[in-house]
Amino acid sequence: MKRLAVLASVVLLAGCAPSASVTPSPSPIATLGESIAGIPSPAACDPGVVCDGPLAAGDYVSDTTGVHIEFTLDDHDWSGLADIQDVGFGLFLADVGGNHAISVVPYSGEIFTDACSSEATSTIGATPADFMTFLAARTGVTTTDPLEVAVGGRPALQVDLTTEVDAACEATGGGRIWLWALPVVGDFHFNDAETARVIAVDGGSATVIIVIEAFADADYDHLLDHAMEVVETMVIAPL
Repeated sequence: MKRLAVLASVVLLAGCAPSASVTPSPSPIATLGESIAGIPSPAACDPGVVCDGPLAAGDYVSDTTGVHIEFTLDDHDWSGLADIQDVGFGLFLADVGGNHAISVVPYSGEIFTDACSSEATSTIGATPADFMTFLAARTGVTTTDPLEVAVGGRPALQVDLTTEVDAACEATGGGRIWLWALPVVGDFHFNDAETARVIAVDGGSATVIIVIEAFADADYDHLLDHAMEVVETMVIAPL
């Protein structure tokens, strides 16, 4: 996840990319390891609320992505990136090691026009199919064909992907593949040499994107196994 205050002490994601600013410019929900100061989060980890820090096993609820999401965490070493209105939340798993994240975020159809620049945005369709067409065509991203799945009782499309930032994008885009705009935190983007599973869910009242991503220093297979176990517990309903 490239955004929000990445629990530098809890999450192993420090130092993968330049620190983000507080302004909603290039700051990320999708840059493993970046942090943004000044974003409010719950003062304490209330039961059922994803916040910055360790998360106990149990049931959780989120209404921040434009849909209602319920899910369950097992008795594992989970930690979170605080659930923020219009932004969503992140999850991390300690024994995965390395740089990784599970992001659950909204998608409105506002994308960055150029994969190597945050200077301009365009608006495209906001359905899961629109999103997957955009993702497959994005420079630096190589995806599998979309697979029709169901998440939380809702129809969804799923792809697996890898990323490679070319020299031109490295020079002009700060080593990022710019993807789509997010309120508050600015954007979601990929970095170089990531492996990820991306699921676009038709939540009825909004499209929700679930990203399970890791760099080479993390145990991606272990992350994917446990992340999909969480996804399988989800119940999603329109707001």
